[in-house]
Amino acid sequence: MTDRHPDEPLDDLLHDEIPRDPAFELDAVVEAARAAAVSDRRGHGWRVLLAVASLAVATVATIGAMRPGWLPFDVPFRDSQPNASGPTVRRDTSLRDEPSADGAVLLRMESGTRLRIIGKSPDGRWVAAASEDRPDLVGWAAAADLDGVDLDALTTVTADPRAAAPFSVPTGPADRPDLRIESAYAKDNRLYVSVFNAGPADARGTLLASVDGSAPVPLEGKSDEGLRMGQRIQAAIRGVFVQIRSAISVTVSLNPPVPEADQANNTFTGIVEPDQPTDLEIANVERGASALVVTVRNNSTIPISGTHTITVREPLPSNRLIERIGQTGTIIAGETLVLSFPGLREVDLTAISITLSSDSIADAALGNNTYPR
Repeated sequence: MTDRHPDEPLDDLLHDEIPRDPAFELDAVVEAARAAAVSDRRGHGWRVLLAVASLAVATVATIGAMRPGWLPFDVPFRDSQPNASGPTVRRDTSLRDEPSADGAVLLRMESGTRLRIIGKSPDGRWVAAASEDRPDLVGWAAAADLDGVDLDALTTVTADPRAAAPFSVPTGPADRPDLRIESAYAKDNRLYVSVFNAGPADARGTLLASVDGSAPVPLEGKSDEGLRMGQRIQAAIRGVFVQIRSAISVTVSLNPPVPEADQANNTFTGIVEPDQPTDLEIANVERGASALVVTVRNNSTIPISGTHTITVREPLPSNRLIERIGQTGTIIAGETLVLSFPGLREVDLTAISITLSSDSIADAALGNNTYPR
């Protein structure tokens, strides 16, 4: 029989074919089993310890990657990037000319834009600042949209923030509104324009329009609110109507006047025509005590302005001209214009023909422009 060490594998003892003493063999088997159990416990303990250590390292690394400030040391495999210092824009915002959401926009600033801080508004809700890439353009930004600004340490600015800054606001076209007429057209025979503010700043004031060099008049609607950057308004020009297809020139402006980035695109020149029919008619003919009286009625939905001519002739086949009168003026929609012929007091109504003509419209119903019908 060969002696075996107690740590000898149990499997070897069980399968060794050398004859052995049964009592000794039983003791050897017991000792081998105990040794195997001890070895297994030791190996399990090291595996548990290694797993705990690995989990601890992974946890520390994860926390360090998320919040480096929590740790007094660097985790070697963490990609550490120093944060940009100083005030920055937290989210896209606007630099305005006054500490109010209604202030004109001077500049749009993207998230991450670095700032030069001047001071704060009395209520602490606005910060006087300038973008580092535009240090000459000083305005107001909402404090809630900024990072890295210590409001308690800022000086309160009660006047123009430019006075507290070593730069002046530029007067270049990049910081001005830019009104542009996109189109002019008729709607219910009223003249409309579509105006767009293509500039980087709000157009503040009342929007006016001048037609063919006439005195500027306000646009209807909310024209007194001006036009914010990137916005458009489609509105009628107050008191201006489209009577006949013709070339027109329309120019838009602001009151009070504001310098713009481009004045050339404030004017539209083109052809505009009515979108609804217009109609004048001879409504009545009568022989008064002192004159022949002809009544003209405006059947259109808009006032008709121009020269309206009444021609009196002998009936065919003669067609001799008896008298003609032209009167310049405006006939309100649905109302009438009365023309008198003092020289035709004794005229025989059955022996004349009367024709109405006007240079102001393309009459939609020529059949009612004559008498008798």
